[in-house]
Amino acid sequence: MAGVGKKYTKESKVREIQKNLHKRAKLKRQYLKTLEQEGYEVPEEQKKQRPTFEQRKGEKKQKVDEKKEIARRRKREQKEEAEARRQRELQELEQAKAKLAERERRNKRVLQKTRSGQPKMGPKINDLLDKIQNDTTYTS
Repeated sequence: MAGVGKKYTKESKVREIQKNLHKRAKLKRQYLKTLEQEGYEVPEEQKKQRPTFEQRKGEKKQKVDEKKEIARRRKREQKEEAEARRQRELQELEQAKAKLAERERRNKRVLQKTRSGQPKMGPKINDLLDKIQNDTTYTS
């Protein structure tokens, strides 16, 4: 098994990409050469104009300003999210407190006893009736 090794290493990927780039460049040269031989106009490659120092400096300043604006926006969004989360947590806490108070009030009412220590049935029956009335499966 002489040819078995790492097939997808970084070096092999770099080699493959360079090979493809060379192949494309060679094909392009051959194509342009055949166009010229057949008498067609060969499109001239326009060299990319390099930006001047002032242009690059202006771009850098613009990029810095954009980065600052993005950072400000991100910070503002994080602040808004934190405030929304805080409001949601406070609301959940209030709901939990209200639920606990209601449960304690209901338990106090249901656990009433007579003078002789027997449980009162009236509040228990009323509690069951309230549960049935509040349940959506029994109402249409």
